[in-house]
Amino acid sequence: MSKIQGTLAYRGRVGSVQADAQGALTLEGAAAIAADALYAAGATPHLGSLTLRRTAGAAPRLGQTVSCTLEPGVDNAQVVACIHGPQGVAWEARAQLTGPVPPGPAAPEPASPLPKMQLMRPMRAGDCDQAGHVNVRVFMELADEATRILLADTPGGGGPLQISQVRITFRRELFRGDVVTVHPGVRRVDDQGAEVVHGIVHQASGALACVVETRLAPEPGADSGSAGHGAALEALKPLAGEWPGLPSARAPAAPRAGTAPGAGAVVTAMAVVDAWDCDDSAHLSLRALVNLCSTGARQYLATLGLTGERFLRERITVAAVDYLIDVVQRPGLGRNVTLRSAFLSGSAKSIRFAHHLVDSDTGTLYAVVEIVGVMLDLAIHRSTEIPADVKQRLGLG
Repeated sequence: MSKIQGTLAYRGRVGSVQADAQGALTLEGAAAIAADALYAAGATPHLGSLTLRRTAGAAPRLGQTVSCTLEPGVDNAQVVACIHGPQGVAWEARAQLTGPVPPGPAAPEPASPLPKMQLMRPMRAGDCDQAGHVNVRVFMELADEATRILLADTPGGGGPLQISQVRITFRRELFRGDVVTVHPGVRRVDDQGAEVVHGIVHQASGALACVVETRLAPEPGADSGSAGHGAALEALKPLAGEWPGLPSARAPAAPRAGTAPGAGAVVTAMAVVDAWDCDDSAHLSLRALVNLCSTGARQYLATLGLTGERFLRERITVAAVDYLIDVVQRPGLGRNVTLRSAFLSGSAKSIRFAHHLVDSDTGTLYAVVEIVGVMLDLAIHRSTEIPADVKQRLGLG
């Protein structure tokens, strides 16, 4: 029983779906956090009942960091999940188990030192694509959330900084049910912004699954020299390090996408920025941006002959292995947006293409996204040749 005492099994940030109209963590939100923590500990298969109660601690609020630790219960078949906010334990969830109490989540030591873990959670069905892989939008959401926690937990670091550039490099596949931890580390800080790298780790094996490199800067249109931005950047400087365990991505391949869609670009998605697409500032979230790009990618690939029906019939897909995102400015709630996509370059097994997200009404450029996709044989989960007819359409020989 002592093995599970005080074990951290969940860490995250209170999201809008977990909060009530006043911004406080709800009963349902607390139950979901407790369930995720018990899942991470391996207790879910033996869960008989779960009882929640409020404690004296103030409920964590929207945007605040929330964590869950596991404690032994009154007997050998009970675990208590303690949900912590900034002011202590706010909820207790007592889990009655039908089997033995698990030892709790544990992971091997990484080969190279990583930054402090800021986020821990299991991957659910809604985090995965049609092939069962964790979708790229989830990696972006994890990095964005870990950044917000890092800034909030750094004294003086909670200034108005936003992710303006992203490079996502994939190292191994993640699937439904995997538990991940996120380790953000500050690399460099200058007068205009900060570089923060995130290691997303497969918790059970300790293997690095993804590296997300980001650039933080003031929101476009804000005064980059304001005291708030300067104080936030100054607070991050003592955290800067090299983090050799999180290697930098190689330089992007040529040709690069321009600042406007090329002549061969085709419309692959049109949407309106709805409330569920927005972050706390009522602007398009990075997760929603990447989700729109994923939708546009499938539509673009269909124009090349890689239709959804063909993917299913031939058990193939195109898996993104490299994402490069440059956010010029984020569209606000209610804006009409259009995604235009175009080919950049390719090889026997991979294709590079770009998305430009623009305002449908004004033509304002919001973001440029470059993607490297690798042809994948789902029967063996290995790369394979791009079909001959698709190569011909792309002029790849």
